[in-house]
Amino acid sequence: MRDDLPIWLHNFDSEQFLRDVDQHLIIALQPIVEASTGAVVAHEALMRGFDDLGFPDPGALLDGSAARKRLLEVECCVIAKAIAARARLPKAEGGALFLNLDGRNLANWRGLRTFLELRCDQLDLSPQDLCIELSEAHQPLAPEAFEEAVRGLRSAGFLIAIDDFGTGVSGMQMLYQAAPDFIKIDKFFIKSMPSDAKKRLLVGSIVDLAHTLGSRVIAEGVETVEQLICCRDANCDLIQGYLIARPAVDPGELATGYADRVHAGTAAPESGESLMIERFIEDVPTLQENTLLAVLFDQLTLHPGRNVYPVLDPEGLPRGAVRESDVKRLLHSPYGRDLARNRSIGMTIDDFVRPIPTLESSMPIAQRLELIADHAEDGVVVTKSLRYQGYMSSGSLLKLANEVRLQQAAAQNPLTRLPGNNAIAGFLEGCRQRDSLPRLVAYIDIDHFKAFNDRYGFEMGDRAILILASILKSLERDHAAFVGHIGGDDFFLGAEGAACDALDRILQTIGARFRDMAESLYSPEDRAAGFLEGRARDGTLTRFPLLSCTVAALRLEPGSHPQTTLELTTRLTALKSLARQQKTSLQMEACV
Repeated sequence: MRDDLPIWLHNFDSEQFLRDVDQHLIIALQPIVEASTGAVVAHEALMRGFDDLGFPDPGALLDGSAARKRLLEVECCVIAKAIAARARLPKAEGGALFLNLDGRNLANWRGLRTFLELRCDQLDLSPQDLCIELSEAHQPLAPEAFEEAVRGLRSAGFLIAIDDFGTGVSGMQMLYQAAPDFIKIDKFFIKSMPSDAKKRLLVGSIVDLAHTLGSRVIAEGVETVEQLICCRDANCDLIQGYLIARPAVDPGELATGYADRVHAGTAAPESGESLMIERFIEDVPTLQENTLLAVLFDQLTLHPGRNVYPVLDPEGLPRGAVRESDVKRLLHSPYGRDLARNRSIGMTIDDFVRPIPTLESSMPIAQRLELIADHAEDGVVVTKSLRYQGYMSSGSLLKLANEVRLQQAAAQNPLTRLPGNNAIAGFLEGCRQRDSLPRLVAYIDIDHFKAFNDRYGFEMGDRAILILASILKSLERDHAAFVGHIGGDDFFLGAEGAACDALDRILQTIGARFRDMAESLYSPEDRAAGFLEGRARDGTLTRFPLLSCTVAALRLEPGSHPQTTLELTTRLTALKSLARQQKTSLQMEACV
């Protein structure tokens, strides 16, 4: 007998238990929104009322139900209540309903599929309105049985999500087997992303992997603006958490959009990359996942050179693609076309859909192109705010990649490969507008650089510049700072949110770090003397100290809202001049 169950469950009437579950359990819905716009894409169904039954959390209720061999009945009760709650939302506004499915019930997937289909029919919902969330917890099925169950649920039209991704030991195996429509990154990673560089790196890697496999990513447990910004920087597609909305039992409390919560009250202008992508999109017919296979055969006959067709669900969301190679044997068999046209057999496109890499045009694409290059022999599906925008063949993808590289080369400093002035101006504009966060901007340049360059030559001067660039790049890596190269020996550093406090302290040490590292560039004689002799700009012979750097930093506290970026750059220039006059390595000012 388990000791962690409520005392009254040790000897209870199972039928009464089910009646109590039905009476006390209620469903709360929590929105899942687009990270860039706040538009509602889905809602997750969450259990409430479990404490009235004597359980501390939903997991304990399910464990107790399993211990009394009533898990399937309890889960069906929860699902029925959740689908009924979703049906109370306007169909056009509700989006998909995410349902958590206990892994111990996955062996009964056939019965669950029938139950779900009946509930959808009764409440005028389609299978595409439901997304089944699976997790590693309590997953007893062997890999082959797991794959069969997922295929069976997907064949009915249900979407598939992997929940709590990254917290278990077999998540990668589930990702491979389930080929999910969505991956939900656990709040363990999201919670401390602003202050934990390793978690930012891991989340970014998970997002890149998911997009390469054709899945969309949901960041769970987003509670602060800083976390939201980190998730957007990592290219997460969707956001869920208290920052957007708390779960609501009354559907009337839910909004149709949350643009104000993601700071996207007005539509963002088209980015240059987005417009560039549109030029390479090809005119390729799409297919609906429930279309008869005969329609694909007709398309292949009409267009013998076209061998990839994107597949969409009724809402216009991409589900993958069907390849000519996958149906070739059936297409050319003696009775293949007759079988494909036989409605009683019911062979549809959905039976042959496989994942295809996706490219979200509203997000930075340079890194994505590098990642998907080796996995895009069938091309990519291009999306815009998650909706299907078009298809791009591998040839067009290669042309796009070449053009992006050319633009990158033009935008970067050729020596340090850091972003140039256009990117710095963009950061400053975003920094100016996001006034709910603390922000920090700084100019950093090398002192007495001309004298060093004149004495040791341009090659050694470039080495000095690269030393400072490497120090600043470490801040970019470890603290999510933005680093830019203004030109010559002048650099820019920026940060938002929690990173500002760390950089406040680090900026005080940059001068000493650079000075120590740059000493190795001098001859032993100059290093021992501690200075260089050279000509000043007016031609006079002058002693110049060894290389160091000056930092002029401006910290903007929440609520501080400069009118223009020129106001920021003017103030930074004045701070740098003041630092020179006072011969200090750091001059910092706070704006409240």
